[in-house]
Amino acid sequence: MKLKSPAPPCGLLLALAAGLLPTGVQAQSSRGGLFSSVWLTSDYRYQGVSSSDGNPALQAYVHWWRPDGFYAGLFATQVDFDDPGDTSYELDLYGGKTFDLKDGKTRLTLEAMFTAFPNEHVWGPTYNFVQFKAAARRAEGPWALTAATSFVPEASYGSGEAWRLEGEAAYALRPALTLKAGVGRRWIEHGHDRTYWNLGAVATWKKLSFELRYEDTDLGPAQCGFTDWCDPGLIGTLRVDLPPLM
Repeated sequence: MKLKSPAPPCGLLLALAAGLLPTGVQAQSSRGGLFSSVWLTSDYRYQGVSSSDGNPALQAYVHWWRPDGFYAGLFATQVDFDDPGDTSYELDLYGGKTFDLKDGKTRLTLEAMFTAFPNEHVWGPTYNFVQFKAAARRAEGPWALTAATSFVPEASYGSGEAWRLEGEAAYALRPALTLKAGVGRRWIEHGHDRTYWNLGAVATWKKLSFELRYEDTDLGPAQCGFTDWCDPGLIGTLRVDLPPLM
């Protein structure tokens, strides 16, 4: 039986922690709105480790945004932990508040998230957990820098307290092409601490975007349950933004 502590993929987690908002005309609505997208990723990775047994995963989210900075949403994804109960999907329910500083370039965010695995078969501790996050994002010309931290009081399968510190730098090479690099460190009470990093690029066209990134971690085979989940990998993710729901 292979066990770990799953959560949203690194890119989405940083986006949500930074206060994911619609762009362009959508963001100008005085009432906010409800937005959604569908993703197909070649490997669902959490902090450098595969949560889909190295297989593709279908993902989607619905995000509610208000002009006063409050937001909430639901993220869903396929998972594959190769466990006896054949757990197959994850739901993340999140909500938070953004605070824009007077300089017009910096945004602070506080967020809480509940991660659930509805079809898990619980013979021991549950995979479910609660996470609290804080983040800061600063945009300066073509650069966008994000730093995020999180705390989990009780991680998946009785792993105890878990802390995370993560950062990402993005550079808009041109309007439709952004280069990205990220690094993070996770500390966990019962398990193996790890450092993870990624390097990639995102290309956009109308409602479509495609991200290609390289991900790796410092965990060895023995620390990863003698699986290939911690091996370095080249991950591709296709995203389709759907029309606003309201």
